[in-house]
Amino acid sequence: MALAHINLSVKQYFNFMCKTDFERRIFHDTYKEFQKKSKIYSLNQQLHTFSQMQFTNEKANTLHQKLQYSVMNSIAALDHKMPVLNDLEDQPVLFDWAELHIYASDLLNKGAHVVSITYTSPKLILHEIVGDLLILSYNGSDRTLMVKITESLLVNYEQQESMAYS
Repeated sequence: MALAHINLSVKQYFNFMCKTDFERRIFHDTYKEFQKKSKIYSLNQQLHTFSQMQFTNEKANTLHQKLQYSVMNSIAALDHKMPVLNDLEDQPVLFDWAELHIYASDLLNKGAHVVSITYTSPKLILHEIVGDLLILSYNGSDRTLMVKITESLLVNYEQQESMAYS
């Protein structure tokens, strides 16, 4: 019996200290795209940081989405497997949704560029919580997986309101 239906989310940060090829690709591709797409918000190069652009023009927030387009192929190459969350059998947890967010960037300093990708799993069935472990399964699957609860793991639970009697 299911305790609840949940989604798991985990965030991966990308900065100048990239370790893997995937991280380097995300970092460099998003910075290159930031340089191109932010020109219209830089007021003839008077503004050079993302936060200055946001403060001056609310429409600069569209850069989150524009940068995400530049890395969609890299994210697709993950084949829906979260690179930063595995179950106890060391199998990657699957994701349905990945969303890029710009934390900081600077047209004059590539080292100040920081973005994240939040991966969100499909709806999972939560069967049990044992200590710091979640016992889960994917909808329509008999295979269970165990995921350790960590600081970086976000559990999303949406309670369905329904009438007790109709």
